Amino acid sequence: MLIQTSLAALGLFSSTFGSEHLPRRRCAYGDECWPDVETWNSFNATIGGRLIRSLPSAAVCHAERYNADKCATAKDSWLDSFWKTNQSGAYAATLWEMGDTGRCFIDTPLDAPCDQGIVPYYSVRAQSIEDIQASVKFASEKDLYLVTKNTGHDHLGRSSGKGAFSIWTHNLKGIEWHNSFIQMGAPKDANGVPAVTLQAGEQWFDVYRAAAKQKVLVVGGSARTVGAAGGYLLGGGHSPFAHDYGLAVDKMSIVSADGKHHVINQHSDPDYFWAVRGGGGSAWGIVTSVTYKTHPVPKNMIFGFVQLNASDNSSLTHLLSESIKLLPNVTGAGYTGYGDMSHGFQAIFLKPNSTVKSFNETFAGFFNLTQYPVFTENSKSEDLAKLLVRNGGGGFNFIGRVNNDHRDETAVNEIWKQSNALMSISIDWADNATMSEKHEKRLHAVQISKDLTEIVGQEGGTYINEANPYEPDWQKVFWGKKYERLAEIKKRIDPTGFFVCNRCVGGNLVLDP
Repeated sequence: MLIQTSLAALGLFSSTFGSEHLPRRRCAYGDECWPDVETWNSFNATIGGRLIRSLPSAAVCHAERYNADKCATAKDSWLDSFWKTNQSGAYAATLWEMGDTGRCFIDTPLDAPCDQGIVPYYSVRAQSIEDIQASVKFASEKDLYLVTKNTGHDHLGRSSGKGAFSIWTHNLKGIEWHNSFIQMGAPKDANGVPAVTLQAGEQWFDVYRAAAKQKVLVVGGSARTVGAAGGYLLGGGHSPFAHDYGLAVDKMSIVSADGKHHVINQHSDPDYFWAVRGGGGSAWGIVTSVTYKTHPVPKNMIFGFVQLNASDNSSLTHLLSESIKLLPNVTGAGYTGYGDMSHGFQAIFLKPNSTVKSFNETFAGFFNLTQYPVFTENSKSEDLAKLLVRNGGGGFNFIGRVNNDHRDETAVNEIWKQSNALMSISIDWADNATMSEKHEKRLHAVQISKDLTEIVGQEGGTYINEANPYEPDWQKVFWGKKYERLAEIKKRIDPTGFFVCNRCVGGNLVLDP
């Protein structure tokens, strides 16, 4: 099995860039300040017995935690993201279960080591706003190291932590449709819009199924098991429909660091609302619900697949360089898509309310590409292509231009306004890799970030939800010029720095490579 971390990049075509430092150490399991069993039991009684002992997802296949039936299920379901999101101690990337030194793997013998890694020691299976409020207040009173987890689709290690106490929002379910939704505090003559309110634990798969029955479109992500009201939203999540509709969230309810429940929108607290939409997950509070606008279902949808193969590294470099040059024309025509660049250029594109003729005209340049190197001048696309070939290829996690009509109303990096694609390069290692080998891999990830910065320049940036967890210049790369305003809002919303996470606004927890 492999552990994988992605390096995401935005820029001209697009591209850019990815031991803890805790000046103030919060209380974690194993510390003298950690509450005793009696205190935990008393707290558990106040939340209806929803405190659970979180374990790594492979723990049921080892030693004292062994359970034959559960182990068989775990092995059969190991690559099933639906199963993983239902486990309090499971994460999409095993890296964020085990950390540097943890050992608990699904394919090792029964008597092989299985330790806690960086899976939180206790979690609250929250099923109400009151559960979350009680948990926040308890963590604050005991000065606990608190993390928040929804589905565990986390590339930056923000929802796990060694010895931490976790609030798990995955089980907070509910979908409510509105024919004419009007924001709280809106002018009296405001017009209502069709919308849907999603509780924190809803996943896109279920939201899309429900939307199909309502015959409406909800703008969301392409990964079915990602939470619709968690880190995806807080990071400014991209969507196949981003070009047409952008980010459309009208209201959010959230529990802040003082344990209070707030309903925020552009009228009730415009700064707070601005910050949470793109300011990054785990830093601003714990989301309990969000309200999205809905849209009519498109009359049709045009899908197209482009596949260009290369015979060797020389032709691959040329092919990738020329393909990247063609992307602005594609995204300018309103197409979005996803692609792979490991052995050539393969991508699927889509556009609502379009025609086959439009597709053929837009992608004509790809049909005329030759595989033979004919570089006449050095270009950023060539430099980027060479970087991809040196590192075994990469992928486009998103191709397209987002709708910029309301982009200034969010904290999402300004680079989205001019970018045409989100590029990723993955770094992975085997479960049995040595500490030295893993360290070298992480240093290589940092070097890739630096190389990308050299190619696209200092004005580049990235999508924080799929960024390098070891990004050296993270404040600028994640948020650009918006970071200063974010930091000021963070001081007002969370003056004690209660919510901390890796490379989060106003935080001092920064994972070293």
